[in-house]
Amino acid sequence: MKSLFSRYTLISGLFLFFTHCTFGSVGDSNKDKLAILQNLIFFNNNQTIPIGTNLRSYDDQADDNLNQFSLTSNAVGYNITIQSSTYINWETGTYRINPPNQVLGVSTSGSEKSSNAIAKTHTPYTVPLDLPADDLYGKSYPFLSAGTVSNITTSNSTTETGASFLYPNTRVSSMPLGVVAVANVSWEEIYIRMDVGGKDVTILLPQGIKSITPKCKIPIKPERSGNIEILISLSSLFQDRTVSGTPLRFLQQLSLVAGPVVISKVSNVTLYNILQQNLQAEDIVFSFPGCFPGVER
Repeated sequence: MKSLFSRYTLISGLFLFFTHCTFGSVGDSNKDKLAILQNLIFFNNNQTIPIGTNLRSYDDQADDNLNQFSLTSNAVGYNITIQSSTYINWETGTYRINPPNQVLGVSTSGSEKSSNAIAKTHTPYTVPLDLPADDLYGKSYPFLSAGTVSNITTSNSTTETGASFLYPNTRVSSMPLGVVAVANVSWEEIYIRMDVGGKDVTILLPQGIKSITPKCKIPIKPERSGNIEILISLSSLFQDRTVSGTPLRFLQQLSLVAGPVVISKVSNVTLYNILQQNLQAEDIVFSFPGCFPGVER
């Protein structure tokens, strides 16, 4: 009974310390923050919950035709039809998770076992903690199985913006309590066959990887409702953008090339480079759904 009372007293004391500490009113505030982060990791380190993912292709045309959309490039309109032979050969998709209520703005060097030593912490929370690969907050959590997915322009779901395609090779993963720091997706090949105003266009994009950063806290917690959403917009791959004052106009450049057109690392390289820049740009092709600051999804 005495041991049980002592344990209860210790846990109660830690809870009061977490909820009432003012950080820096007494002693070294950095050490206080590290101690709290250390205990947060310790108490959450053995808790995992299963979370699913909706990896979703969509367009913003608010209709049922996922394979057809219109875009404007330099004030000229283009009608685009994605052919059914289009596919993505996925390699991996993984999350990194940070502890809940992460202490920000503190860093130390080195790491051992995370239950009794803290490595680097970061601000913002979207930077994964620098912890050993065997730690729950140092691991990567898979949400996507490798394989080729075709018929990605055939609608099998809907959103508020119209038709969408849910990739069937997502998987449920058991993850620790916390928030999504980043998602990483990689592919062996992206093959797109499309018609642009009567011009036959084939696009071959080789192996690549993309890190997707949340714009709000995406919680991993027992009471979470629904899967995590990750969006893919094929139409955004071809839209006009301006980078450092320089316009990138894929469709306008495409209109200057006689068809049929093959775009790859070794042919029509200017067009290929625009697509690669669009593919890697933040929140253009790959994104988490938008949210307001301070709102969890």
